[in-house]
Amino acid sequence: MSYAELYCFSNFTFLTGASHPQELAERAMELGYRALAITDTCSVAGIPRAWAALKNSPVKLITGSHFQIRQHSDSMTADIILLARDRAGYGQLCRLITTTRRRAPKGQYLLTAQDLTSHDLSHCLCLWAPVALYQHAAETSLACGQWLKHHFDGQLWLAAHRALEDLEEDHIQRLNTLANSLDCRITAVGHVHTHRRDRQPLQDVVTAIRHGCSVETAGKHLFQNGERYLRPLPVLKRLYPESWLAEAVVIADLCTFEPGMLRYEYPPDLVPDGVSPADYLLQLTRKGEQKRFPKGTPQPIQALILKELALISEMHYEHYFLTVHDIVDFARRQGILCQGRGSAANSAVCYCLGITEVDPGKVELLFERFISK
Repeated sequence: MSYAELYCFSNFTFLTGASHPQELAERAMELGYRALAITDTCSVAGIPRAWAALKNSPVKLITGSHFQIRQHSDSMTADIILLARDRAGYGQLCRLITTTRRRAPKGQYLLTAQDLTSHDLSHCLCLWAPVALYQHAAETSLACGQWLKHHFDGQLWLAAHRALEDLEEDHIQRLNTLANSLDCRITAVGHVHTHRRDRQPLQDVVTAIRHGCSVETAGKHLFQNGERYLRPLPVLKRLYPESWLAEAVVIADLCTFEPGMLRYEYPPDLVPDGVSPADYLLQLTRKGEQKRFPKGTPQPIQALILKELALISEMHYEHYFLTVHDIVDFARRQGILCQGRGSAANSAVCYCLGITEVDPGKVELLFERFISK
């Protein structure tokens, strides 16, 4: 059998997860998992370390995030996991994280049901993990599921995790009923908080700290046992129906994004339409050159400018110079004291752009102190 863990907290979910992302990644490799999703709460901060551990392994890393949303009626909350299906999905996920973090105090987030309708999440997959399904809450749960299914048409799964706790059989039975009512597929998840069972005592400690109490008085804040760890495949096979385990692999196969696809992308609004970054930088440099050398640019300085522009183009650094020029230009217009310094002062282009004040005609500049191929 193969398995993909799709619901996993690292210690980047502060005072919740008790294992480093790389520990989770390495353990997933040891267990022979097909894939591992790091789904920290309203964050993708744990992804880089997990990616460093998995990028040369057969285990696929899936980028996701866990959120808790309050429904329209404010009568219940819902836990969802959003998984980036592709590069576009990663961007959509990050925009949602930014929105919900910016409206809350540092270290917190606030996600409303309206956020899911106002943000484009068409390239994300959604797993809904109902926390507890009680008989008297059946209608509310069904309404919540119908709303999620409408928003994530064809991209919604019910997430079932088994931790061998009290009333779990009743919960699983009602989950099956809910899935049938919604015509929604179920996938197995681990709701993982540690990479190994023996890390559970530490997870208890961070939970107690989160609630401002001691472990001895934490009571129901703590898990009933240590089952929320990355479990071996034979254990999973005993706990979950084969179809649920297979569905986790299906979901993992749908996710094609990997962090290695990411490259820094400068904002396009610094460059006018129809002009390349290199041409625009050349225009600004020539304009500044006329101000700096109104009687004509000396030949050695002309050669230095051309040399610098050639290296900047070869290294694709035009946007960097344009960004700094934009900042300096804004500061000067606002009367804010601004002065380029350090190795940047060894640039004739920076002098022409007004970023620095070191005249290349009076000193011998070594551009390679600033940028070296």
